[in-house]
Formats: sequence, structure tokens, C-alpha cells
Amino acid sequence: MSVFKSYANGVGEATRRPKMVAVLWLMNVVFASTAFFVFNAALRGTLGDSLAAGNLLKATDMNIVFEFLTSSGIVLGEIGTVVLILLVWQVLASIFVFGGILAVISPEGRSQRFGRAFFGGGGKYYGRFFRLTIYSAVLWVPVSVVFMIVNAILGLATKDPTHEQLGFVLALLRVGVLLVLVFLVKMILDYARIKIAATDSREVFRALIGAARFVLLRPIKTLGLYYLLGLTGWAALAAYLAFQSAYSKTSAVALLLNLLTAQVFIASRAWLRVAYQASQKNLLETEQISR
Repeated sequence: MSVFKSYANGVGEATRRPKMVAVLWLMNVVFASTAFFVFNAALRGTLGDSLAAGNLLKATDMNIVFEFLTSSGIVLGEIGTVVLILLVWQVLASIFVFGGILAVISPEGRSQRFGRAFFGGGGKYYGRFFRLTIYSAVLWVPVSVVFMIVNAILGLATKDPTHEQLGFVLALLRVGVLLVLVFLVKMILDYARIKIAATDSREVFRALIGAARFVLLRPIKTLGLYYLLGLTGWAALAAYLAFQSAYSKTSAVALLLNLLTAQVFIASRAWLRVAYQASQKNLLETEQISR
């Protein structure tokens, strides 16, 4: 029952924080807009005078891909550099965001103005959460080893090329195992950040070990809550795709509606991010009280 209570608590907390959802939505828009303009400029510069680009609005044409890949290597190099910069920026920004969210949903944050709590919390915990990101290597390394072992074992079963269906199933299994391991590490890092913020501790590595112990000793509850929130995200995605496919996008009104629904979906992802932190915080507090 604590899983569903924590889930409901997190959903309620996220719903009561429209300002925080708006800030996270805006950060996503800025990041997506930057990426769009970079790729748009590269594609226009490479394919602007090409007849192949004219087919882009009609159907998928592999000539477009080939022409872009065989174009100037300078363009591809610039795109690679910008993509790397954007990814690093997103990681660094997410570290700040985690601190801001946890500060706002803390008991002290509830009595402060949103801006002061969010930006103050982001700055306060930034150094500690950045170190946590580096220390997370102690989790990523063994997880990578586990995946390589599983991958090698599954590879033994796919040596026979005649079993194509089995190979497809095992390929899906590989992806599933990889996702479970990745989400496990991400979940442990979530609880480590919550521990650091809740106790205002500077012992980052100790918080990481404590979070790993908390998760591994309660796999059903922690994984259950994590995947319950994940299903909520998938449900939002399904609703968005269903709505998008329900009408034609040939008119100006339809294009505007398409843009608005896309922004609503982005906002739902921001809302879910807050719900994750609030739900896990509630579960951690509930389990510690019940001990």
C-alpha cells in the first residue's frame, strides 16, 4: 500500500506545482529549439539546392540521407560538436533541476517563494549532485559488466542463423535487460539525491551507498513505484499519439493545434519529473518512519 500512497502523494505534489512545471517546460523548449535550429541550419546548408530535399515533404527518401552523409564532412563535424555540447549542457542543467525540485518540495521550500526555493536549491546542491554524478561510476561499471555477461550468454543462443525468430526475441530481451539496469542506477541516484537534500549532508558517497542499500533491500516497492510512474508516462504518450492521429494536419488551425498539444505533452513530461522526485521522497520517508 505504501507504493500507491507514495504514488498518489507524488502526483498530488506535482499537480500543486504549476510554476515548477512551467520552468521545466521552458527549459525543455529552449533545449529543443536550440537543437532544431542547429539541425535545420545544417540541413538547409547541405540540401538547400538539392532536388532530393524536395521529396522530404512527400515521402521518406533515402537519397536525402545519402546526400547529407556524403556532403561536406565539415558540416557533420560541426553537428557532432554541437550535439556533444547540447548533451553536456543538458546533463549539467539536469543536476541543477534536481536540486531545485527537491528544495521546492521540502518542508522549508513550501514556506518560501518559488523562485527563491528553486534557484536557491539548485545552486545549493549543485556541487554535491555533480560529485554524485561522478561517483555514480561505481554503479555504472558493475552494471556494464553484468550486461556484458548477460549479452554473452544470450549470444550463445543466437549462433544458429536459422533461428531468426529466437534471435529477434533475444534481441528484445537484451534491450529489456539494458533498460532495467539503466533504470536501476537512475533510481538509486534519485534516492541518493533525496537523502542528501533531506539531511543537508555533504557525505555524497555515503548517501550513494545508503541509497543503493535502500533500493536493493526493497526491490518490489522501489521498482514498483518507479515503473508505476513510468506507466503513467507511457499512458500520457499514448494519449498524445492517439490525439495526434485523430485529425488531419493540412490546415493552419490543425498545425496550431498540433503545436499546442506538443507543448502540453512536453509539460506532462516536466510534471512527471516532479512526480518522480516527490513520490520517491515520500516512499523513503515512509519506510524510514516505519522501521
